[in-house]
Amino acid sequence: MTAAAASMFQRFRTFRISRLFRMGPATRISLGLSSLMVTCLLALDFTFGVMPDNHALMRQLRERISENLAAQVATLMESSDNKRLTITLRKALARDAQLRSVAVRRADGQITAQAGEHARHWLVIADGQSDLDHLRVPLLVNGQRWGDVEVSFQPLSPQTVWDWLREPTLFLVVALGVCGFLAFSIYLRRVLDYLDPAAVIPDRVRMAFDGFTEGVMVVEPGGRIVLANTAFRQWVERAKTNLHGQLIQNIPWLQSVLPSDPNDYPWMRAMAQGSAQRGEQLEFPQESGEAVKTVVNCAPIQDARGKVRGCIVTFDNVTEAEAINRQLRAAMADLEKSRTQIEKQNEELRTLAMRDPLTGAYNRRAFFEKLDALFAGVRDGSQALSCIMSDIDHFKSFNDRYGHAVGDQVLRAVTRSLTGGLRDVDLLCRYGGEEFCIVLPGVGVEEACGIAERLRAEVESRAGKSVRTTQGIVVTSSFGVAVLRPDTADPADLIDQADKALYEAKSGGRNCVRRAQTKGQVDVQGHAQ
Repeated sequence: MTAAAASMFQRFRTFRISRLFRMGPATRISLGLSSLMVTCLLALDFTFGVMPDNHALMRQLRERISENLAAQVATLMESSDNKRLTITLRKALARDAQLRSVAVRRADGQITAQAGEHARHWLVIADGQSDLDHLRVPLLVNGQRWGDVEVSFQPLSPQTVWDWLREPTLFLVVALGVCGFLAFSIYLRRVLDYLDPAAVIPDRVRMAFDGFTEGVMVVEPGGRIVLANTAFRQWVERAKTNLHGQLIQNIPWLQSVLPSDPNDYPWMRAMAQGSAQRGEQLEFPQESGEAVKTVVNCAPIQDARGKVRGCIVTFDNVTEAEAINRQLRAAMADLEKSRTQIEKQNEELRTLAMRDPLTGAYNRRAFFEKLDALFAGVRDGSQALSCIMSDIDHFKSFNDRYGHAVGDQVLRAVTRSLTGGLRDVDLLCRYGGEEFCIVLPGVGVEEACGIAERLRAEVESRAGKSVRTTQGIVVTSSFGVAVLRPDTADPADLIDQADKALYEAKSGGRNCVRRAQTKGQVDVQGHAQ
């Protein structure tokens, strides 16, 4: 296939050289057509005056400006205010860039008011006439000539080469000639470009490429398509569009999937670097709405002297493989979603298994599992461990007076008050009914009593107010505190000591804190209500 490709590009080279000789006539024809067009325009203007007379238009404009100035001067002369007249002339000079100087001259030749260097710019014309650059407007008083308003304009006739080039008629002729030449030249070049370069491709080479199931495109160094096999044309070719001989960047629906800079096309890089480019992906849109996804591989074609003559580009259709991969990714995403959902449900189940559904505090089973592990770690006495038992005062009266719904709200309100005053490492358990158990790792008895007193005050001040459905309700709790001692046998013994202290608090008036000192003795902490 390499020998066939080299032969093909040798013939294509001959074709390009022959085209170079045709470019001379195309240039001469373009020059002749543009010259003929300019000549016809000049002839039409000479005969019918099709181009505007710029001098006539400028004369009318300057006469109108001069007459307006004369009218203003005549009005101001009636008030005999020369100072105001001079100011008016200066403003007119500053307002219009065409004006060089303005003066009011009496019939005896004396200037009464002026603006600009009038003596330098004003040109006296014989017989008192005016020209395009120097206009004289007479001033009449009681029907007799009093004087003139003399207006000097910028020279209308070109003074420099640049002024001549800016002359509208000359500019139009030159611009029309240049634009016409460029338009004819581009058109003729495109006509030659649309000559089918596929004619230089041998039929046997074209048939060999058409037999490939993958798309094949042959590109010449300028980026023009020399050959596109049947598979590639079926993917991307639009109705009534022939890819052969076209620049790829001039095909909108093909160029839209490629980089904005043609030099970044993979085949252009392959020819510029003289090395193969592999593995780039392109997605070609089709009229049906579906897209063909391809993997592009490019290999430069070199002649016997190593000079790059073109590039062979292959397109592997991976649309079906991409669809399968997409389905696999979707399946994996569904599996991941299911796994996440299962983990979430398992976490919810673990929470339900460990937490009291009403208050969110640990239930007794989970509480004792964590307490047993905690107790085993501090049993050697290296770390303090305190336990607080709490009970809502007169809880039964809330259920009896307001109903169980309000009782449930009271339980949740007390739980919030207790949780807000604890650390993350502390354990809060709904021990039973309206009774709560709190375990404080690393906390001694004095600090534990302070925490219990703070929790008691929090419940007293906030719990009742947070029961929104019942106004004026007062909620208090009693607390019993015990600390781990050397003679504490197990967690149940620690809880029992705190429970006995709680019993003393409830017996001592409620809404107070009691501390267990030694077995059989309870110390008073806090106050009763």
